[in-house]
Amino acid sequence: MASLPAVFLVACLVLAPLFPLASAVRETSVEPGFQARIEAPEAQVEKAVQQVVEDEVIHGTFSYEKERTLTGAHAASSSSVLGEGEAGSKVFYKVAENVLAPRYFKQSGDIGTITVRYIVRPVSENATTVRIDAVFVDARHSVHRSQGEVETAEYGMIQQHVRELQAMREQAEMAASRNAEQREQRASARPAPEVPPLRALAQPLPRLTAEPPAPSTSTAEEALEQRVNELRHKVERRVKGPGAPLKSAPFRSATTLQKLPAQAEVVVLILTPYWLGVETEDGHRGWIHRDQLEALP
Repeated sequence: MASLPAVFLVACLVLAPLFPLASAVRETSVEPGFQARIEAPEAQVEKAVQQVVEDEVIHGTFSYEKERTLTGAHAASSSSVLGEGEAGSKVFYKVAENVLAPRYFKQSGDIGTITVRYIVRPVSENATTVRIDAVFVDARHSVHRSQGEVETAEYGMIQQHVRELQAMREQAEMAASRNAEQREQRASARPAPEVPPLRALAQPLPRLTAEPPAPSTSTAEEALEQRVNELRHKVERRVKGPGAPLKSAPFRSATTLQKLPAQAEVVVLILTPYWLGVETEDGHRGWIHRDQLEALP
């Protein structure tokens, strides 16, 4: 008959895997995944982040080859893995549970939960920074950091919503301006009140002055063309020689999607301190380092 200590030792070895300790979570803090500045007021950026948090999609990752969109996510008020932001910032969370081995997380496996954290902090009246972190916690409580694709894809969606909100605001301002002009035109078109005969005899009539001529069509077209050229120089860049790699994420170690030749023109979609999110003439999107691009002549 086996001794009691030996039986106890065997039982511990058999049952140990069934009772994971609370300290099994191997990371309690996660270094920043992605941070960028958006030239927009805090309220506008916050609204764009809220829209992305509520879109039920974890952008930049997937589990199955035939399903390149990972859905089923929802907003959350907190995270046990990703803490809260610093004072003066606002924090949002998006979570997707029961996810099978998502792509682009370091050494991910098994089934677990993806958590995305967004930290919004104002820089000035018309500038805001957004920091995004993404982690995958598997069934064994191991934490796997994103390799960057999730953060950059989520940031791209935030910028898209910011542009849409800015466009809506500009349209509303233009509509208000047109309404004000129409009101002024209607007011000026009203007939002047009749002047009593005695007063008309006592005061001389004002001299009529010719109205300034309306701008010619050619002048308006030249102004429009100049405005288009100004906007084009703001959003378009050209690849420097001898060419540049189009990356899948704003990191030098990220996958190269294609090699762009010198003088190739791209449209800037996302601005960060060191990298630009761009779209090529044939519709491909990716990242190029600022030093490898130049303004159009």
